[in-house]
Amino acid sequence: MAAVDALTEAGACWQQAYQAWQQALEHRDRVISRAERRVLRATGGLGLRKWEAAGRRRRINTKEEASMVARAVRARLDVRLAVEDADRLRAAEDEAVLAARLGLTEATKQMLGYGTIGRQLTGLTSAELRQLARRPPTNSPVKTD
Repeated sequence: MAAVDALTEAGACWQQAYQAWQQALEHRDRVISRAERRVLRATGGLGLRKWEAAGRRRRINTKEEASMVARAVRARLDVRLAVEDADRLRAAEDEAVLAARLGLTEATKQMLGYGTIGRQLTGLTSAELRQLARRPPTNSPVKTD
């Protein structure tokens, strides 16, 4: 009876860890998407690459090019702040995803110890569980695919 309780508890723990990881991934994607939209708005719709190119432009041939360069110069501070904010948010969200992934790694290792029953409880194959049980590198962003 104690073994069944331990298995049930391990299954619930794994399920919570898996959901926390999925939610962290979704949250990170939403936050980064909003930050990238702020950068796009700050560049006046040009996008970061075009905005940077407009700022480096030395030769202006048309009225549209002059307008683009003028917008780039005026938006310089706003763009810099938006990019810094996006970088800061990306780092914070990657850290949250990594923390959730590490929790999932530990819970998955425990489920692997239960063998076939652990695989059936999670609904994943042995290969998928082993992949989740591998510790992600802590010095680089977590791979989500």
